[in-house]
Amino acid sequence: MTTMFVSGAPTRRLALNTSLASPSRMLAATTAILAFASLPAQAQEQTVLAPISITATEVAPGGVQITEEELERTNPVDIKDVFEKDPSVQVGGGSDVSRKIYVNGIENTNLNVKIDGARQVDSAFHHLGTAIIDPGMLKTVRVETGIGPVDVGPNALGGSIAFETKDARDILDSDEMWGGFTRLQFNGNGPAHTEVGTIAAQYEGFEALAYTSFEGGDNYEDGDGIVTAGTAPDMDNAIGKFAWSGLDGSRIEFQASYLDDTTIRPNRANFGALANGAPATLQEFRRRSFSISYKDEAPTEMFNPEAVLSYNYSELFVDELAFGPNRFDLYSETKSVSGKLANTFSTGLGVAESGSVTVGTDFYRDEGHGTPTGGFGGAGVSLDNTETSYNAGFFVQSRLNLTQRLRASLGIRYDQQWFEGIEGTDISGGGPGGSANVEYDALTWLTGYAGAATTYGGIPLGESAIYNFAGQWDYEGLSSSRSFSYKLGFKGVEGPFSGDVHVYLTDIEGSHDRGNQIRNRTRDLRSEGYNISGQYQNDGLLVRASYSNNRLRSDDAVLTSGAASFHGLQTGKTAAMEVAKDWYDVGFSMGASAEYAFEDATQEATPNDSYLVANIFAQLQPVDYDFVTMRLDIRNLFDRTYVDRATSGVDNAQVIPFNEPGRTVLATVKIDF
Repeated sequence: MTTMFVSGAPTRRLALNTSLASPSRMLAATTAILAFASLPAQAQEQTVLAPISITATEVAPGGVQITEEELERTNPVDIKDVFEKDPSVQVGGGSDVSRKIYVNGIENTNLNVKIDGARQVDSAFHHLGTAIIDPGMLKTVRVETGIGPVDVGPNALGGSIAFETKDARDILDSDEMWGGFTRLQFNGNGPAHTEVGTIAAQYEGFEALAYTSFEGGDNYEDGDGIVTAGTAPDMDNAIGKFAWSGLDGSRIEFQASYLDDTTIRPNRANFGALANGAPATLQEFRRRSFSISYKDEAPTEMFNPEAVLSYNYSELFVDELAFGPNRFDLYSETKSVSGKLANTFSTGLGVAESGSVTVGTDFYRDEGHGTPTGGFGGAGVSLDNTETSYNAGFFVQSRLNLTQRLRASLGIRYDQQWFEGIEGTDISGGGPGGSANVEYDALTWLTGYAGAATTYGGIPLGESAIYNFAGQWDYEGLSSSRSFSYKLGFKGVEGPFSGDVHVYLTDIEGSHDRGNQIRNRTRDLRSEGYNISGQYQNDGLLVRASYSNNRLRSDDAVLTSGAASFHGLQTGKTAAMEVAKDWYDVGFSMGASAEYAFEDATQEATPNDSYLVANIFAQLQPVDYDFVTMRLDIRNLFDRTYVDRATSGVDNAQVIPFNEPGRTVLATVKIDF
């Protein structure tokens, strides 16, 4: 694929990748799927083998798992909405390209993050968000908080996040050959709008899916009615999937996706504005991702393979970034090739009643390339630079039912890394990592659990948009990072009631300042606190409440938001509550949710104010016309003006932080066909 520029122009523009995004190509792809779906129906015989016992839960105890049902109930407009009911995971930022995720206060750049198995690398620019995701096709989200299995992959210093999108078979019933849905959404605060189209087909083991979404509109208003510049939605997204499932359970899946956000944003995208009045500017972000995977959906006790190969490519262009009276253009490219090959054996290893052992290897090759115009580096400093990082890992992960009451998840891995700096510095190193989780059923309804982990973090790519921008980068003394995590808690299930309470501690030694020209500048982080959650769900009624208390320190000091990039933020004390009720016989549901952030005076001169945000919704899917879903949301019901706890800038006099949207009326219509 070729990136084109305007020859001789004073600024550079990224050309739209017409092979993926042009209306004619999308129309052609949709036509092909419709033609495929029009083939005569024929029943497919499937050989169903006995299921293999799985001892592992979806996430380790104390983690966060968001199901398809929960996502449907939330009706997320952006990635922030996805986590709004789990205060241990906070998302800040006022626009799609400025959002960052914090898990127990640790930024997601210190986590292993994947979308459908494709490794995400988000270190191009510290003012760019690290969670640029369209939630429209999300199926599940799994968050390992600090301690998780080692087979999630490398660099999971603070845990991991796995986003999974829907396949064709998630859209279609087993007896349907083709179908899909269209969704139209109107946001009264802007106003703004989103159009979504999805079509899926399946025939004798073959599946295909195409998804597109388009956002548009104006900047939103905060609770005081003030327009927040640079927040206009302008994200376009496309996903294509093709899969084949054999009669023996073999499944091969190919996926391609394209995301584009090109519009006017604040001069620093993660701040609402600069106090010096620097104007908003054109910013372009594009991401392309491809992956192919193989797995066996009818495994035997000795053969349960998984193979994944992914390619992820992103581009960033910032036009006329302001430094006082100076203006500079920034351009960067980030590429990542990653893969995994593993097999799971169902065995108790002779020490357990039952269980499984996963053995495998994974790798990645990351590359960052930056070409800013101008800068402060002086004569002779190159402004066309590339960093590369290679990593190979080997792991063994066991999940064992030691007795009827006692379960254990034990894993060990080793990572070897080779890093090359922009001026040719070669650094190699490696180290072991491991995790252990133990669960014991103290009572029929109460389980105690404990876990510990250490993770080798390697050396991440630096900020490719500003390589050598402020001076020649220096790699002397640069070394890898490592984390140590601990967790202790209880979880319980009794009839319609369930709950969890746990304490946690994560230390990261050598979290990298990725934008500092002295590349060995690091910070030691400590995130500690506790999370509590409880839920009642029965007969269409859901009541859920959760509370999180997080304390984060950097080298034993408070980490200011201006220095938090690629590290973390103290999210303090936050709580969330949700109530929802379904009347299945008439297809009607309604509910309410609320988020409360307690005042946080950790930084006495610039405390974080408390705020309460409430939301309500009503949804109708008529029983006799169940192909139509109509929904009305009112977000920020009381029209509060506030800065989200995970948004940077409250403590920085040089910036004006993003205020969140004021009262927002959101109307959604979805039509299935």
